Order: sequence, then C-alpha cells, then structure tokens
Amino acid sequence: MHNAMDGQGYVDDAVDALGSASVYVSSEVADAASLRDQLAQQIGDESIGVAVFSDNAALEASGPDIVSELAAAHPGTATIIVAVGDDLSAGSRVLAPGEAMRVANEAEVSAPDVDAALTETIQGVIALTPDAPSPGGADAGPFVGIAVGAAVLLAAGGALFGVMRSRRRRTRGAAVRHPLPDPVRTHVQTLQILSAEYAHAGAGGIAQAGEVSADVGRIASHTTELFDRLDRKGEEGQRATAAVEYGETLRKLTGALDRDYLLDILIHPDLWDDPAERIDEVRSALSAFSLELVENIKQVNARRGLHFQVSLDGLIGRRKELREWDREFERAAGDEPGSSSRPGSDD
Repeated sequence: MHNAMDGQGYVDDAVDALGSASVYVSSEVADAASLRDQLAQQIGDESIGVAVFSDNAALEASGPDIVSELAAAHPGTATIIVAVGDDLSAGSRVLAPGEAMRVANEAEVSAPDVDAALTETIQGVIALTPDAPSPGGADAGPFVGIAVGAAVLLAAGGALFGVMRSRRRRTRGAAVRHPLPDPVRTHVQTLQILSAEYAHAGAGGIAQAGEVSADVGRIASHTTELFDRLDRKGEEGQRATAAVEYGETLRKLTGALDRDYLLDILIHPDLWDDPAERIDEVRSALSAFSLELVENIKQVNARRGLHFQVSLDGLIGRRKELREWDREFERAAGDEPGSSSRPGSDD
C-alpha cells in the first residue's frame, strides 16, 4: 500500500486528535473551530469519527487511504468520514459494505458546500446505523475493503480509482456550477434524509419501510439527474418550468413521507384509521412520480418539451391531516418566491 502517511503530517494529526474527540478539522480549513463544534454537535454520542482537511492533504494520501488509516488507528469507532477539500470518503464497520460511501457521495452532489455535505453524511449514517452497535467486536470488512482496494488499484497504476474520482468530481462540479434550484434542492435534501430514516426502520423489521426507502432515494437521485441534464443541454427555459413544477410536487411528496405521517403509519398502524389505504395512497403517488421523472429525463435526452401530469393534488386533498401538514409546509416556506400564490392550493 502506498505509504505517503509516514512521518508526522496531516493524517498523523488527525489520528492523534480523534483519540480524544470525535472531530478533527485542520487549521488550514476556513472557520475550523466553528466547523469542528458544529460537526461534534451533530455527532453527539454516536460512534463516528470525522476528519476534515484542506486540498493539501491530497498530496499526502487519498481520501479512502485516510479512512483506512484512521479506522486502523481507532478500531472502537464504528464509522469514519473524511473530507479532503470538497471530496468526501467514508467507511463503516456497522453499515453494509459501501453504504457509508453511498451516503457521502449523495451528500456531495446535493449539498451546496462541503460543510453541508458533511452534516448530511453524518445524519444519513446515524439514521442507518443499527441500534446498540458494537464496533469493537464488529467485522472491519468495509474498512479493510477500502484499504485492500486502494492497494490493488495503486499496484495497477490507479486507473480505475482515477476514473471513479473524476466521475464524482464532474458530477459535483456540475452541481456547484448549476445547483438545484430552490426549493427543489431543499426537498431533495429532505428526501435523502427521509430515505435514510426509512432504511433504518426497515432494518429494524418495519414492513415496507425498506421498499419506501429505495423508492425515495431513487426519486432524489433522478431529480438531481434531471436538473443536471437540463443544465448540460442549456435548457434554461425548461429548467425554470421544471423548477416550478417539481418544487410544488416535491413539497407535497415530502409532506406525505414525513416521519409524522407515512413513517408513523408504518411503525404504528394500529394508531391510524385505514392504515393500509393510507399507505397505498402514498406508495402509489411515489410510483407515479418516479415514472414521470424517468419520462422527463428521456424527454430531455431527446430534446423534447417536458410534460408534467403528476401533481399529487389528490394525495393532499383526500386526507385532512395531509392538508394541514401541507399548510404547515407552505407557512414554513412563506418567504420563498411564489409560495403565497401556488397553483392547485386547497385553501
């Protein structure tokens, strides 16, 4: 394995710091103390270690190498998250192999900056972490996989890893140049967090929660992909139209998926009237919206006009509780342009 980490350097400083704290932020990072406190507050008592470096640390080691090094030095820590500049890497002893990295990659794409991406990654990992993990006795396979993979790739000239990094950087670069429009970005971030919460519930044995998690994650990913393709093709007019349509529809969808509605119904069906019907309503809406997203992406690829047919007005209109939550979402977003005169309002 490439041993650029010999001698006291960035990684050694992080190894030392994580021995007594959950977060290390290099002094080269802007507002290091504030960021360290913010991330530590997000972590709380969870078994997560976070190390944040400037781009200069890449001269010493890659992100996955640093994850492996920190994991080896701190075997009692369940999950390690590393930022080198704006590039995130992660590994975990208690999540499925590659799951922590998936959460980090999705946060990179959706978040406006690395600070927000780190927060999203921490929240996503916490939501997915099984109750009462025991990292000290857990299999270190995910971490070892990163380390061994890095060794093999370096021995082969690092070609595959270079491709993987460049793809992630291109995707992230597009997001920075053309971020998801508000409020679409906010709703996508909410969907990503909800997807992690449903996955956590599914891992705990809650029926249908795992399937909903996959559906929600797919919608968040496809929404990001749609706007990314609109940006790359220079479809500014269609992008503006899509921002209005998707901002409204996603708002209704996040309201229906909220932990106080569908997730609570799945966990406590005995506390709701007609739970099966309610669940079917939301899942049907998820399916319809997901299909429309794919069709819209195909329309962008073919340079055709976008067609929007799924409004979810029926989903909100059939349930008094959802209408009330719809109004709460509207009041919370009252400072957003056009929110006071949205089309299709029940009021």
